[in-house]
Amino acid sequence: MSFVKKYIALIIFITLGLSGCGVETAVVVRDMSSLPPATTKDVFQDSDDAIPRHQIRLGILLPLSGPDAAIGRALLNSATLALFDAGDKRLTLLPHDTGGTAEGAANAMTALLLQNPDLVIGPVFSHAITAIKAMAEEAGINIIGFSSDYTVAGDGVFLLNFPLEEQIERVIRYTSDQGYARFAALVPETTYGTRALEIFASNVRHLDRELAAMEFYPAESGKLVGPVKNIARYNERRKRYNREIDFLEGLGEDDDFAQEMLNELKNEETIGDVKFDAILLPEGGAMLTTLAAWVSYYEIDPGKVKLLGTGLWDDEMLFLEPQLYGGWFAAPDHHAATLFLQRYRQIYSQGGPRLATLAYDAVALAATLVRQEKFPDFSTEQITNENGFSGIEGLFRFSADGQIERGLAVYEVGAKSFAIIDPAPKSFVERDMPESIMVTESESVSEDYSAAAFPEPLPLNDGRPFPYNPTQEDVAEKNDQ
Repeated sequence: MSFVKKYIALIIFITLGLSGCGVETAVVVRDMSSLPPATTKDVFQDSDDAIPRHQIRLGILLPLSGPDAAIGRALLNSATLALFDAGDKRLTLLPHDTGGTAEGAANAMTALLLQNPDLVIGPVFSHAITAIKAMAEEAGINIIGFSSDYTVAGDGVFLLNFPLEEQIERVIRYTSDQGYARFAALVPETTYGTRALEIFASNVRHLDRELAAMEFYPAESGKLVGPVKNIARYNERRKRYNREIDFLEGLGEDDDFAQEMLNELKNEETIGDVKFDAILLPEGGAMLTTLAAWVSYYEIDPGKVKLLGTGLWDDEMLFLEPQLYGGWFAAPDHHAATLFLQRYRQIYSQGGPRLATLAYDAVALAATLVRQEKFPDFSTEQITNENGFSGIEGLFRFSADGQIERGLAVYEVGAKSFAIIDPAPKSFVERDMPESIMVTESESVSEDYSAAAFPEPLPLNDGRPFPYNPTQEDVAEKNDQ
């Protein structure tokens, strides 16, 4: 094994509080045909003399077929890697294909329940979680799902995602702390946009800052001009400019002061500033590129107005957009995720999408909760440990209502990279208990991770881009959002 691979493995194991020591070199994803028949769940677990469990079953429901198979395969690859790293022979993955549909999820859950799972990881989409939620609750099994739709959380469903609430709250608070006081928002007419505006307005008011302007725009690039002009008060400022030009020209060419003023206005299109000093643009991809161009064109000066984004900004294509340089957004610290994705590529000989980290953290969380325990305890009390956990995507913890709270960093967009301007917190309790330790970090690593020790990769076979938020279906305007 090369020095580079050993170095990356070392860094990841030291960094990730969720992963185990990785002492086992055998693949621990077992063939489902080798599983013993389903039996009544262990009893007498409260007895000190009880025989420890020799198998802990992690059901994982993913779209392994259908249009979203690439997502499911990448997540399963990641989950497999996490299981291998945990080094706990008792852990077994029970993968089932949802086909990306509610009906498929219900069928997959029915089959999974026959195998007596201790925890369910997945599904990916909100409609699939809704389809299995009552079944899991009746069986007394908690779910670690990946949907970005907060409405499906609770009653045993915990969402391991990148919540919009955290992204907006973090960047707004930081911006306010830097002295920005008048906020605006230019948002798409989608469920995502509406939710972003609700969160944004709530945070601005909570910080006792001014909500100076709000504007919606249609989710069509050809219909952005009107909303951008409105929020920029472009027509009003343009009329003021024209009146000033007419007045100065009326003073005649002999008026040196008038000519000097005309020369100064030559490169301007408007007079006067907008009513805000920071504006939220909760958009991503090609639409953000177009929107940023119109914002600049209609005299919203990024030198005077701070541009703010959500996790959708965590996209390297922003390096090609000078209009967005200097803009801020909040996201998990990239360091560990970058190392993980490098490792993923080395092991599977193909790249993985950023969301693959979610499956790794879910399985690693399960491994953490059963480490040194005789019996699995995936109860709500354990999952909602107030100290939280540390994973590839940094610090996180769950609330009793199934929502996730993350420790995010604030980034500034540059020409070649995103620079951290306010680091992510290292502990949820560091202010009150500075010496507390959330999760014991691994101090050792496996001696060898040969390529032969890992399973064959499940090919992605899909060139579609993945947004930073976990799934396109649950971020965009969809029926199941």
